[in-house]
Amino acid sequence: MKKERQFRACRRLLCVLLAGILLVSPGTGAFAAGDSPAEGGGIPDGRWLNSNREGYVTEDTPAELKDDFYLAVNKEWLLSARIPDGQTTVGVTSELNRRVKDRQIALATDNSLTGHDAELVQKLYALTDWDARNAQGVDGVLPCVEAIAAIDGLDSLLAYLCSRKNLPREVPMIVNVWEDPLDPSVYVATIDPQTVFLGLPDEYTRRTEEGDAELALLQKQVLYLLPRLGIREEEAQAILDRAFDMDALFASRMISTAEKQEEEEDVRYFSPEDLKALAGDFPIMDLLAVIGMEGGKRYLVSGPAYFASLQELFTEENVPLIRDWLLVRLVQRVIGLLDRDADRAMTGMMAERFGFSEEISDADMAITTVADLLPVPLDNLYIQAVRDEQKLQEIQAMVDDILACYRMMLEGEDWLSEETRAAAVEKLENMHSNVLYPEKTGDWSELNFPGPEEGGSFVEAHFAIMAFRDRLKADRMDTAVDRNEWDQVLNPADTVNCTYGSGNNTMNIMAAFADGAFYSDEMSYEQKLGGIGFVIAHEISHAFDTSGAHYDKDGAYADWWTEEDYAAFRERAEKLAAWFDGFIPAEGVKYDGRGVTREAIADMGSMKCLLTLASREEDFDYDAFFRQIAISQRELQTPDYNGFLIKNDSHPLPYMRTNGTLAQFDDFDSFYGIREGDGMYIAPEDRVAVW
Repeated sequence: MKKERQFRACRRLLCVLLAGILLVSPGTGAFAAGDSPAEGGGIPDGRWLNSNREGYVTEDTPAELKDDFYLAVNKEWLLSARIPDGQTTVGVTSELNRRVKDRQIALATDNSLTGHDAELVQKLYALTDWDARNAQGVDGVLPCVEAIAAIDGLDSLLAYLCSRKNLPREVPMIVNVWEDPLDPSVYVATIDPQTVFLGLPDEYTRRTEEGDAELALLQKQVLYLLPRLGIREEEAQAILDRAFDMDALFASRMISTAEKQEEEEDVRYFSPEDLKALAGDFPIMDLLAVIGMEGGKRYLVSGPAYFASLQELFTEENVPLIRDWLLVRLVQRVIGLLDRDADRAMTGMMAERFGFSEEISDADMAITTVADLLPVPLDNLYIQAVRDEQKLQEIQAMVDDILACYRMMLEGEDWLSEETRAAAVEKLENMHSNVLYPEKTGDWSELNFPGPEEGGSFVEAHFAIMAFRDRLKADRMDTAVDRNEWDQVLNPADTVNCTYGSGNNTMNIMAAFADGAFYSDEMSYEQKLGGIGFVIAHEISHAFDTSGAHYDKDGAYADWWTEEDYAAFRERAEKLAAWFDGFIPAEGVKYDGRGVTREAIADMGSMKCLLTLASREEDFDYDAFFRQIAISQRELQTPDYNGFLIKNDSHPLPYMRTNGTLAQFDDFDSFYGIREGDGMYIAPEDRVAVW
């Protein structure tokens, strides 16, 4: 039974990791800009307006601290804030992203910088220049099109997939290298089914509006680009139809979302010999050889039945379908790599799909591309520019204080047994912290590609970089994990984010995040605690949320709870989820609390820890502390994006995070004199903080 739970945990981890690879675009079109706030909705004992939704807050909107703390603190800002062209949101993190982008652009255009990192960044940035890309047009992808068009049978199809001619590395699987979920001291190669056109395999049997919108977007992309590649529009539609039929066949062999939620997905380890036997006539080991991953000791495979079925799908009869499927996948991959006309067309399609303005500057587009393709070289330049040892020491000291305080908090949890409490404290004591930036930065000195002065092209550079990154992954396979190594690909210091990794019990506080409303030299201690401090404690709390609870001090899946304690933990988490179900953030929309449980647990655990820390301070300024939490959550979103977040984001909306967290604690009530009948009041018996 425990072995089965371990494999289910592997599946959960793979899903989380894979989610980080897939591009999730904002907006659903679920709500119109003219929608009005729900009448009488909110939480069971008092309504909080969804003030993050553009157009909901007006001059006449009441804003009292005792009724809606988030709105009262942020009303003036919400009324004056304007969402920039090309964006779906404006707020504290978007402002920080703007600062980071400006600095990155300066680095990419500073010819005084020397070294290989600067050379790579500046060459790629220069290759994004529209004059050069316009001159080349679609020429850079024509060899890929010709190689696909030359496929005339099963043998030539398999030869293409297993050769260097397959420049986009387009194959019916996703291969990666992560910490082994059952032994996080080593890296293991993971193999998953590829993504499907409509996002989820369920969409092929029960189509939703979201699936229709994805198909409409894909059709626009194909009917735009294939004619530019010399294919008549009528034939382009036929190619898409055949490719979609093949995609539906792939989807039919994948596990459904419902089955994943019921934890029925099969995740297993395979030796190379067993993997080859599983795939039968499908040359899975030859495909792995193209990216240097054929020599693994074992592979962690998600959905083995899918890979066993590939030999049934790769037949002579299906060759035309698969050939067209490869061509459509190529369109998806390269449409953003071509000339300005293709870029404008793609941006217009995305703007229509997700409801934002098309206007994005060339410089922003270029630096975003560089950051996506060259995360380590660009991050190395960023770190050199922002390195600040005094700031590092101050935030590291705050991390240490919060960790010590969290230990005291865990030791005081009276609903835990001594056995579980000891395991929780041991996990906390073994947590590794990465603060601001790594001391030793990544080395991409073996990567090279021709720049514009050497006749290089953006498309050529893209394929060279992706091949290099495949080699880096292959080099990690079956090697020992160094927990002190900062992974700059997953967590570059120039990212406005902070993370916790269950698989290695590591917390990451990135330099780009420790700025603005989260941290500045001018802030008081209380403001810093409500800014960056809240985030630090939040990430620590993820070690003890409904996902982190399954992983031990080393990041391995393990049952470190007693049966009674885990049952009590689940009961508390379910109460929290049910409470969030009471929110009505827009007319006719009821919140799904299960989707935000992990993040809400982390928010509330963070607040308990920080209030414990505050209680030790003389003359602690609670008003500055509480207000900074609300300020650091400032955000205004387009209606489409707000609707997307309601359905898809694992975080509660910012107004919920602020009010829903603060209202759980007596210290907040007593400081502001909040009583029964006030909107911010929650009776003690109805509070839902898990920790």
